[in-house]
Amino acid sequence: MVTYPYEVLIFWSDEDQAFIAEVPDLPGAMADGATRQEALTNAEVIIQEWVEIAQELDRPIPASSGRIMTVSEVAERLGLSVAMVRRYCETGIIPATKVGRDWSMRQSDVERFAATPRRRGRKKKSQAEFNYAD
Repeated sequence: MVTYPYEVLIFWSDEDQAFIAEVPDLPGAMADGATRQEALTNAEVIIQEWVEIAQELDRPIPASSGRIMTVSEVAERLGLSVAMVRRYCETGIIPATKVGRDWSMRQSDVERFAATPRRRGRKKKSQAEFNYAD
């Protein structure tokens, strides 16, 4: 079996009472298992089948988009709180995917966000906006 360089996200699903393995780069590629290892093994089979079917149908096979980062890793990288990173994910400021109860982000998206100039602090008021009491 050929090994493909796709990231696999594994999380517990209360609804399914199983570990879910998701492959973000391959639309619809998911597997489950009673253990993390079983979910990963099943995901590797799904990746193989996904690629084989795409080849048979002469469809493009997406390249791996790189490393997937957790909220904690992104917070540390950007020097932000975990709560702020989650807020940025929820509002779409940082492109992210909801995985289980938390978010995951592609490293390339995080680096693009980090390189974007941002305003820090609150907007400063001009002298005309201040109300002076006589």
